[in-house]
Amino acid sequence: MKDKIVAAIDAHANDLKDLARAIFSYEETAFQEKRSSKALADYLRRAGFEVEWGPAGLETAFVAKFGRGRPHIGLMGEYDALPEVGHACGHNMIGTISAGAAAAVKASGCLEGREGTILFLGCPAEEHGGGKVLLAEAGVFDGLDAAMIVHPTSISTGYDISFAIKRLYVEFFGRAAHAAAAPHKGINALDAMIAFFNGVALMRQQTTERTRIHGIILNGGQSFNTIPDYTKAEMGIRALRMEEVLELEERLAAVAEGAARAAGCTAKVTQAEAPQPEVYVNVPLARTLDANYALVGERTTMRTYGQGVGSTDVGIVTQKVPGIQGYIDITDGAPVPTHSREFAAAANSDYGYDAMIRATKALALTAFDLFADPVLLDEVRQYFRERRRDF
Repeated sequence: MKDKIVAAIDAHANDLKDLARAIFSYEETAFQEKRSSKALADYLRRAGFEVEWGPAGLETAFVAKFGRGRPHIGLMGEYDALPEVGHACGHNMIGTISAGAAAAVKASGCLEGREGTILFLGCPAEEHGGGKVLLAEAGVFDGLDAAMIVHPTSISTGYDISFAIKRLYVEFFGRAAHAAAAPHKGINALDAMIAFFNGVALMRQQTTERTRIHGIILNGGQSFNTIPDYTKAEMGIRALRMEEVLELEERLAAVAEGAARAAGCTAKVTQAEAPQPEVYVNVPLARTLDANYALVGERTTMRTYGQGVGSTDVGIVTQKVPGIQGYIDITDGAPVPTHSREFAAAANSDYGYDAMIRATKALALTAFDLFADPVLLDEVRQYFRERRRDF
């Protein structure tokens, strides 16, 4: 049966590459992925899947499914691009990998005469907006026995390390005045913002090595000739566990309050979007994906902190159901950072698309293993139940 799955993917490899190239060309950002989501849904509909649009009220989200009964195995797809640098995180491949894997499971006939449902979950707005958090709050992932996704990077592995993250807005309110004629009548909100960023820089000295605090000024005033009465920044706080993020948030809020007092302003700290918890790796799933990488000739590398760690809204899914975010090397091992123009080039390269096909095979074979091996499925469920005691 695994030979049939691999053959089905080989037979449609050119179609999958064309699909990924098309999504790459669309460069649709968060919640705007109309052509990208339609292209994926059309591919799955032609493959015989039932497609339902708009879960959680999200226009560019959809669920495609085939089969009946349990287990329910979900393959997640992403397809949003980044502003300015396009698909520099390879999401044109992510949706394609999961769609191709789901279609291959159906085409192999492995679900004929057995209980089981394969699902593709189209998830918009991973880069900004927390699409999976919104879908999770609406119950879209409830009832899945496993949820999986594969992300392009510079290594191949079934294992992940991802930070929890919370995004915040920090605002300062002062009083405007003419910067030359009457500066003494102003209360400078930009002074407060500069003091805040300096305070955050000092605060970093007393944080653990595996935490991150970073931000940008969204509004620093409108005219050099006017004392700014309003400034705004967007901040991101990351740590290995959400508990650490929340502790750092309290400290950051105290820094903002201190900066406001120093400048005579008032401060306001608010949540920019829903927090995204850390990924809980389901080890039996990760181990199975690695084994299937070996079957299709893909060499795996253990995930380490030294390779760089980001954040993902996949985390919320892995805390609700057994799940993993695996990785596929599309750079031939070169340490090309994501969110760069160089990585965007890799996400639209011949080498990258060949790697994408190998990832599609490994993901499809892992889904098949969950349908065919009840012992593995029980191990996946048990591991999740044991980990849930921690959160």
